[in-house]
Amino acid sequence: MLTPHFKLNQDSNRIYINVHAPYTNIGDTEIDVDGENFLFVSSPYFLRLRLPGRIVDNDSSKGSYICHSGDFNLTFDKETPGEHFENLDMITSLLAPRDIPDINPSLVEMLEEDGITLENEGDADDDDYSNKFSFGFANKMTTEFSNIGIEFPQIFELKVPENVTIDDRHIKRMQHEDDKFSSDHYLADFYDEELLAPYLSAVANWDSPSFNKEIEFSEDEVGVLKELPSKHYLLTKSEYKQVLYGLVDILYAYCYDKRTTLNESTVESSWTINKLSSTLSWFCTFHDMRQVLIACYRRALIHPIFRNFELCNKVRNDLISLLKKGKKFVIKCMIDIHQMFNTSNDARYILNQLYIKDYLIFLQKCRPEELVELYNNIANVEITKTDLELDLVELEEAAELVKQEEVDSVMENEMAVKMASMSLLTGLRRPNPAYIDDDSDSSDSSDSSSDSSDSSSDSSDDSSDVLDSDDDPS
Repeated sequence: MLTPHFKLNQDSNRIYINVHAPYTNIGDTEIDVDGENFLFVSSPYFLRLRLPGRIVDNDSSKGSYICHSGDFNLTFDKETPGEHFENLDMITSLLAPRDIPDINPSLVEMLEEDGITLENEGDADDDDYSNKFSFGFANKMTTEFSNIGIEFPQIFELKVPENVTIDDRHIKRMQHEDDKFSSDHYLADFYDEELLAPYLSAVANWDSPSFNKEIEFSEDEVGVLKELPSKHYLLTKSEYKQVLYGLVDILYAYCYDKRTTLNESTVESSWTINKLSSTLSWFCTFHDMRQVLIACYRRALIHPIFRNFELCNKVRNDLISLLKKGKKFVIKCMIDIHQMFNTSNDARYILNQLYIKDYLIFLQKCRPEELVELYNNIANVEITKTDLELDLVELEEAAELVKQEEVDSVMENEMAVKMASMSLLTGLRRPNPAYIDDDSDSSDSSDSSSDSSDSSSDSSDDSSDVLDSDDDPS
């Protein structure tokens, strides 16, 4: 059976359900309403919804079928007029049954019956993850994917996560990052203001004036959500926080990609998000917001093409703005990531299996207040260059000294050339007087010799006049 596309709307007294079933036989269609439960059956379609409130099938209920579009339009009254039904656009939550697991009620705290159960942590050992080797969403996987890092070396930098404890992963990750850090690349981007200018001044599409604040899922996005499985999450409070920190880690990488591609994701975008996220590339989990942001900044200064600290701050601001748009927009962004990974040539669909699909389900179930707390926490954490432990301050100071030495050297060379030029000009303008007198005497002597020569010539001419060439002097 197929799950049809559907959409729900409401006013103060009624619920409007639209079901798109173009290949159905209307004569075989069955529709049933029972409190919170709505059932639609019409071969080859099957749809069962669990609504956030109760509706009634009475004389005012009505329905119609539009042949050319294949849409059923159904209207039902709310059992309690004026009641507002929450999260009618959270597709997976409506499809998922809310069967609560058989657990001791004294050990759990329910969150609005939304499919997430928080366990009370009895003692400190429950919060000790140093001896765990699990990975995936909320670290719930242990043996499902053995040697996963070896099977997908282009995706995971940690090759055998089942052999490395969660705390040790951070240590190994930072050691690996220290080895990969390129001071030359960092300094090149630090001084190349013209190269970074378009990306530092870019505006995220969700901050542009043309952004539509009425956020709606597209047909393709609804198609992704309705195919997600039904799940109920049983998490400790620490696991719940770590899931939210992992969301920040992934979305920071997403925001970096959007800014550095000027909101036009490329074929490399899936690589960028995968590489910049410690959650996706190292199976890391985090214990506080500062730890998350430090990891994000470090990887943004080590792996991608643009490595600039100010750019990292801009991405952080983009992330805060994204989270402020609300749960529905965050889900749209995660669907975008899901689609990038599905179409990646490097088999990054495995990341959807490990993390992204569960995040799409989890986000539909978590409270909107959680996102508010997240962006407030991010805004209250200030990351400095010293926090990153990459010696950025010392590196920049050393580069400035070298730059100043080069400037001083150039200035000294220019001064030396000027001094030499001035010395030559002085020599030409002020010649030796003695040298000038000698030339004058020589000139006088030459003139005298010339006069004598002229006199001799005249005498010879006179003699020629007296004696003819044929005359015999004797």
